[in-house]
Amino acid sequence: MIKRIIFKRKNNYILKYSLFLLLFIIILYLISFYYFSNREYFIIPQFTDKYFVIPTNKEGEVVDYLDKKSLNNIDNEIQDFDFKNIDELDYTIQLYSNDNFENINKYLNNLLDNKKEIIDHEDIFVFYKKTEIGTQYFIAYKNYSSKNNASEACDLLTIVKSCIILNLQN
Repeated sequence: MIKRIIFKRKNNYILKYSLFLLLFIIILYLISFYYFSNREYFIIPQFTDKYFVIPTNKEGEVVDYLDKKSLNNIDNEIQDFDFKNIDELDYTIQLYSNDNFENINKYLNNLLDNKKEIIDHEDIFVFYKKTEIGTQYFIAYKNYSSKNNASEACDLLTIVKSCIILNLQN
């Protein structure tokens, strides 16, 4: 009988401590959940520093690309191609644009080979614009006197899915 009383007391203590520990964990969890759910997780401050620094005292080390405005300034010099003069163009429809002249040449040859019944070679204008970041080449179709005329022709044009009308006088 004494064993039973001791065993019951032991079970009561274990049960009481287990319940107390479980209750403590639940309360701790609820407090931490409330605390962390009612605050911002993290704040990203605005970046105001310089992205890179070119030192004034290089100590004999050569710093590359000091004279470049952009790392992408790759100048594709195409000497043999006859670019059209676009000074007289008002509004035109852009067919294709790329910064690689080989892609422009492939597209133009493919267009003239496959659509020679529809497109006159004289209606195609190939020109380029140079910027700080490189040269962009364009293939354009016909010269229109107004944006409305170009838009109407664009609706009838079947060689492109969507039209981009360029105003080359601005």
